[in-house]
Formats: sequence, C-alpha cells, structure tokens
Amino acid sequence: MNGPLHIVHELFYTSAGRFGRFRAATTTFPEHIEQIEEEQRAFRAWMRLQKIRLGLCRVLDFWPLALGLLLGLLAPHLRALLMQRHPWSMWLVFPFVLLAGRPELHANPHLAGVLPMIILYAQFPVEGLIVQWAMRRHVTVPGVAGRVFCMHYLCLVQLLMISGVVGQALVQ
Repeated sequence: MNGPLHIVHELFYTSAGRFGRFRAATTTFPEHIEQIEEEQRAFRAWMRLQKIRLGLCRVLDFWPLALGLLLGLLAPHLRALLMQRHPWSMWLVFPFVLLAGRPELHANPHLAGVLPMIILYAQFPVEGLIVQWAMRRHVTVPGVAGRVFCMHYLCLVQLLMISGVVGQALVQ
C-alpha cells in the first residue's frame, strides 16, 4: 500500500465486561474502508425500511377492528334504513339486537331498555375483533366469513326458538 502508515487502535471485549483498546496488529489502514462504510450505510437504510414495513404491517393488522368501529358508529343509521325498507332483514343483520330486546331475558326494566342500543353499537366492533383474531391465525377469508355467519345463524335460530315459530311449526 502506498501512502503514510496509520496506527489503528481497535476495540476488544475484556472478560470483566468492559471494552478496552489495544494497538492493532497491522499498522496500515484498510484499503477498502470506503466500500465497507458504503455497505454499512446501505445495510442501515435497508434496516430502516424493514422497520417501517413491519410497523405498517402491524397497523394494517387492525383493519377489521377499524372497519367494525366505523360500522358500529353507522349502525343506528343502518338500522333505521333497514326498518324503513325491509324490517325482516333486521333478523339477518342485527339478530343480537333483537335477541337483547326480547322480554324472555327477564332483565330489569332499565337494562332491558338500554341493552339493545348497547348491542347495536357493539355488534360490529366485536365482529371486527373476531375477524382480526381469525386472520392472525391465518384463516382464509371464506373461513372468517363462515365464523361470522355461524354466529348470526346461531342467534337467528335462538330468535326463532324464542319467538315460538318453531314450536308452532312442530305442533302442526
């Protein structure tokens, strides 16, 4: 190597848990230090990009819950629209609200009046949370839709049993 010689002190780790300095075995500065520093800068930039990408993926994991919260805020408007156009669709979209309003629950009068409204606002965020948990377990989209449909189906069956429609059909 042509040029002046440099004395380099390198870090080393002692058994006492401290960093120390010793005189390097070679007294010459590495020839390709610029290349090494450029590779380090490129690696640090890649690591920053990976951290940003990981953070974005973590935020995007919450989309079902965010959509559920948005639908929960719009639920009273959706309920009013359904009641005007197709009242029977309340059995499909909001079966939990109808089930919470049934007198067979034997809740105190204040709770019986407030519970359907609480369920109306909470139904979609809870379903969004269930979808989020299912998607974390890498369940397919049809599998997630099947879970939500199964919940609605079970509540619908419960409504049919409570309303007496099933009993009347069995008697005839």
